Amino acid sequence: MSFTKKILLSACTVLICFQNVAWANDKPAQTETSKIEAIIEVFRVSIINKDKPSFVDLFYNETVPWLGVSSDKTLALAPPPPPKENKKVRQRTKVNGGNYLSFIDWIVSTPKAIEEKFWDVKILQDGDIASVHFKYSFHQDENKTNWGEEAWHLVRTEQGWKIASVIYSITIKG
Repeated sequence: MSFTKKILLSACTVLICFQNVAWANDKPAQTETSKIEAIIEVFRVSIINKDKPSFVDLFYNETVPWLGVSSDKTLALAPPPPPKENKKVRQRTKVNGGNYLSFIDWIVSTPKAIEEKFWDVKILQDGDIASVHFKYSFHQDENKTNWGEEAWHLVRTEQGWKIASVIYSITIKG
């Protein structure tokens, strides 16, 4: 075997060894990413099935921030402010707070079929904290009612991954 072939064979062997080490070190990250992907799927399916217990189990606690941010286009479509004497009418504002409990309660109570669709999902995690960012569209009886981008923060607890915050942009038809 020529000297050049020996060098090439040695280089290939070293590269294969390094690649195997890289793959071995990446397996825990892949496992955690798979677990987070499972959280996303449970979120999606629990909305479709109106499964409140499964949905609620995804969250860290009852105080998880849940913020919707309306696009300027959406705000322009909002009705004019009510007269001052009618303070009970809620106006749409740029940022609307809520919580996951009122969201799932509404889903469970509505007779309409509800689905939230996700795509372009990006997951960043280090084994203990994670962020998930994706595009979404929200559908009632198969009609797209709003869409935007959504981001979650997650924490890995003794019970597994839990959603610690939700923020999303809102654009509606108009």
